[in-house]
Amino acid sequence: MFDAGQLQPAYVLHSRPFRDTSLIVDAWCMYTGRQTLLVKGARKAQGRQPAKRTLLQPFQPLQLSYRGRGEMSLLTQIEGAGVPLMLQGKALFSGLYMNELLLRLLPIADPHVDLFAYYQAGLNHLQRTQDVEPALRSFESSLLMELGYHVDLSCDMVSRAPINAKAGYLLIALQGVQEVALGSVAAGAMVLPGVALLELLAGGELSPQARKVGKYIARTNLDAVLGDKPLRSRELFRQLDFNGS
Repeated sequence: MFDAGQLQPAYVLHSRPFRDTSLIVDAWCMYTGRQTLLVKGARKAQGRQPAKRTLLQPFQPLQLSYRGRGEMSLLTQIEGAGVPLMLQGKALFSGLYMNELLLRLLPIADPHVDLFAYYQAGLNHLQRTQDVEPALRSFESSLLMELGYHVDLSCDMVSRAPINAKAGYLLIALQGVQEVALGSVAAGAMVLPGVALLELLAGGELSPQARKVGKYIARTNLDAVLGDKPLRSRELFRQLDFNGS
């Protein structure tokens, strides 16, 4: 078992003031999972605290250690582990969306080393390009898999027949897709073209139709896990007329 007193890779997901000079930081640690950390004196204007506070920002690669167990631990050491990622526009709000998903869905102290790597790769992708959708869809899929939800899009969930490019399908959240006769679809239901599902399975460059289907599948599955409370980052996207998440 990893000793939390050792330095480990981490990112800050969110922070908030605590009392007069301290911060409560929601950190995601590579080996010990999501942690709530008390950072004493981080808001003081003198000494080493301003430099420490600069590190306690989202998208800054860190090495940190802490002590204590339970709902809140005490940060004992923190170092920068690389140049902070300079995300702007859609990339910034996409990164905030990823952070909010982790805060909402990952239990405290439940490590996911592979997902940590996918998160790092997603942030690096966001820094390189304003085409945010591939990074978001990959991260959403990885997150659902880590949480134990494997949605098989390769076949009809009932008949187990392979996806037919000429057929239409309905998504059953967190379960799979089912072929449907077009005349029997309820009003407002989204029919997923088989050809778009096959594109998603094949990977590579996606058509606009396949991108739309991929986003719908990710959104529907995540909403089934998230429940009724909306994501604040999605509201920000809508207010700014972004459509990445």
